[in-house]
Amino acid sequence: MTKPYRFRLALNALALAVTMGATTAMAEVQIPVEPVNMSVPNNVLSNNVPALTSSGGNGNSSANNTSPRTEMNEASNLVMAPGVNEIVPVAVSHLNRIVTPFGEPEVNTTSDATVNIEDNVIYVATTEENPVTLFITQKGSQARALSLTLVPRRIPPRELFLELEGGATNAALVGNPKAERWETSQPYIDTLRGVMRSLALGDIPQGYTLHDTNSQQRMPSCQQPGFNFQFAGGQTMVGHRLSVNIGVATNVSGQPLEFKEQSCGDWDVAAVAAWPRNVLGPNERTEVYVVRRADKKDPRMPTNTRPSLLGGL
Repeated sequence: MTKPYRFRLALNALALAVTMGATTAMAEVQIPVEPVNMSVPNNVLSNNVPALTSSGGNGNSSANNTSPRTEMNEASNLVMAPGVNEIVPVAVSHLNRIVTPFGEPEVNTTSDATVNIEDNVIYVATTEENPVTLFITQKGSQARALSLTLVPRRIPPRELFLELEGGATNAALVGNPKAERWETSQPYIDTLRGVMRSLALGDIPQGYTLHDTNSQQRMPSCQQPGFNFQFAGGQTMVGHRLSVNIGVATNVSGQPLEFKEQSCGDWDVAAVAAWPRNVLGPNERTEVYVVRRADKKDPRMPTNTRPSLLGGL
């Protein structure tokens, strides 16, 4: 073996020894490690976080319509506001009936629940206890959608009545083909007579729907000395372009009085009638029917408005 080769071997051995020594020295060095506090202060989860609000479960919309519903609404009459989901209990393994304000409702859902539509009524049945979410719209229109979350429970079958926020007039604007055909199949005056006759006989015209009057509806304006009129808590019947408010008039004068139909006049009133009597003795009551046209807006209001030079005064 030549000397240069032996010299290179010696250098390699020396380099290996130095490297191993350095590694051993580094292994013996103790590096202090400070413990890190990974806990999060409680105020981080609450500062600048908006509080969650709920509906109160009474079926009426709150002032903030975009607030999420977190409580079960057990009311049968639901006033539906745009963008607000109502959570309601329904029966599991039974048929549930949902009466909608739409003439031809359409349902969008990802649930496996059985959904059948007949006229303006939706029938929903499920054998699972998983929530069923529905978006209900008028067929052919996506302008307004009603959002429901049905929570199946072991209870008897339920019947729900959905109303659009703003009352029966808005509901009628959705349109009902059957009610439209019935209304237009005869002269206008005959249609009004037919509506009044059906009410007096306890019938409902074709395509019309009947539900309790909610407190948010615009009530008829009836004023006659000696009479007390009560439409809140009464009934509302909705067709295509006609809707009827059904209330009670009470004679509080202490003497016989005749009810005057013109006492319930307004810009959208088409007809007024009382049944079963027009002349009431002291403390006697009668039903009052106020038929209203479901116009899209009050014709007394101007289409365009001019800003005042007085700054709104």
